[in-house]
Amino acid sequence: MLPPEIASRIAAGEVVERPSSIVKELVENALDAGATRVTVEANEGGIALIRVVDDGCGIDATELPLAFARHATSKLAPESDLEAIDTLGFRGEALPSVAAVAEVEAISRLHDSPTAARLRIHYGELRDQGAAGAPPGTSFTVRNLFRQTPARLKFLRTPGAEASQIASVVSHYALAYPEVAFSLRVDGRETFATSGTGSRREAAAGVYGRDVAAAMLEAVEEDETHRIEALFAPPHLTRANRNYVTIFINRRWVRSRSLSFAVEEAYSGMLQVGRFPIAVVDLRLPPEEVDVNVHPAKAEVRLRNDRHVFGLVQRPIRAALSGLAPFGSDPATAWPRPQSAAFSAPVFMPSGIDRPDLELRREPLQSEMMPSPATPAIESSQPVLPAQMPILRPLGQAGTTYVIAEGPAGLYLIDQHAAHERVLYERFLAAETAGAKASQPLLAPVVLDLAPMQAALVASLGGALEEHGFAVEPFGGGGYLLRAAPAGLRRDDPARAFVELLDLLTREDAPVDPRLRVAASLACHAAVRAGQGLAPEEMRDLIEQLEACEAPQTCPHGRPTMLHLSADELAKRFSRK
Repeated sequence: MLPPEIASRIAAGEVVERPSSIVKELVENALDAGATRVTVEANEGGIALIRVVDDGCGIDATELPLAFARHATSKLAPESDLEAIDTLGFRGEALPSVAAVAEVEAISRLHDSPTAARLRIHYGELRDQGAAGAPPGTSFTVRNLFRQTPARLKFLRTPGAEASQIASVVSHYALAYPEVAFSLRVDGRETFATSGTGSRREAAAGVYGRDVAAAMLEAVEEDETHRIEALFAPPHLTRANRNYVTIFINRRWVRSRSLSFAVEEAYSGMLQVGRFPIAVVDLRLPPEEVDVNVHPAKAEVRLRNDRHVFGLVQRPIRAALSGLAPFGSDPATAWPRPQSAAFSAPVFMPSGIDRPDLELRREPLQSEMMPSPATPAIESSQPVLPAQMPILRPLGQAGTTYVIAEGPAGLYLIDQHAAHERVLYERFLAAETAGAKASQPLLAPVVLDLAPMQAALVASLGGALEEHGFAVEPFGGGGYLLRAAPAGLRRDDPARAFVELLDLLTREDAPVDPRLRVAASLACHAAVRAGQGLAPEEMRDLIEQLEACEAPQTCPHGRPTMLHLSADELAKRFSRK
């Protein structure tokens, strides 16, 4: 038998993966308690401090200790309730799991009680309890997370990345519960707030900014037992990753590949390569058709009728988007022209709309778009080559994504985006190490209207951003001013480029070191894209720059830059051996 304290810490690992897991559980408890206002505070990415305060119904003084007993819950009564769960929390695992790996203080007061009850638990051990003065509702304070389990602590990401995840949790529940006023403070600064008016569009304004929220479309579809309400951006407002597709099932924020794909499918043929939609989908299904008990953190669900729900999501969004004008004179309702090249896949348009003529467009290589005399030049005539990478000769492109090259040992397929990422990554790091910031002041400061997780990143990564040439400063509320940017950032729309860069910084495969993360994200943003045609001299230039890299085999995120097909393998394939 394991000692109880060890068993509790092991069990806690299923629920408390990172600080945002705690925020999620505490926010869900506040919503189940009927809160109309929820305040979240986090310091050092939630590792030093998490505090969640609500004005919900509160917990009776006699029941507060019971809330920290494992599998004790007031949200689930008879066993049949498992077939139709209608609360966010029901396992009775969250509070004891949190208390097992942190210092926890809980203060709660019923609305008709003159005083509040207080409880302090130190890594699973009750230290103190008694009365306290506090307003009606509940406050949970969590300090020094994982301090007694250092093995768990070392697997956390940087405070900035953890703060971004916390902001993601709060903003998602603000979209699910627009009638609740949410606020988030990161390291003492408010980065996010919603009014709680009940309007999902108002909540979206707090999450995505007022311009995006005002442009978003609405769709509603229902049958006898199912209903969908969707708020989604037109195709000209996109993001660089899939994190902006949000799915709620019975007001529970869930991850669902199937339903996220249903949203993307609704945009089929309308988005540029590598761009993803912004959408909030609120599904109301009979509780007995949703199994929410398939994941320890309740983040995934199983649906009884996947196919029917897929269509319920895809149809109304597709219908609304199909009503927009094609490439027309009004940029607010026109689709963007898809990025294309000679071997691009066909672009599928909604029925009744002709496919437009495609024009060949490419983005220049870094040598064309970012003159930087302060950056040490790479001498391609004297490449620093590892033994396994010979001098290569470009032959052409495959799918406008892979450069085909010939070497003394056979053929090489080079991923042009990954290869250019590696080149730029080492260049950015060389410039930063030499103290030569390739920074350009903007003619006029740009006001940034950031999503909560983006604002949390800026607040925690300020030093690393500055080292790479950014000048960003707070500008009231959750706003920021962008005063200068690296020369490699797009100059025509620096605000959009900076927002895209922040999205790239949230990649799970990004380096942990903030300095390296910013360099990797800058490189990813500025690198030549898949699907772009390259001239022969550009292919040759890219290969020569890759040959000069210290680590040419992978991009900064660990993906291979090239595949090798040896001369022997070619001979075997053609039965010459």
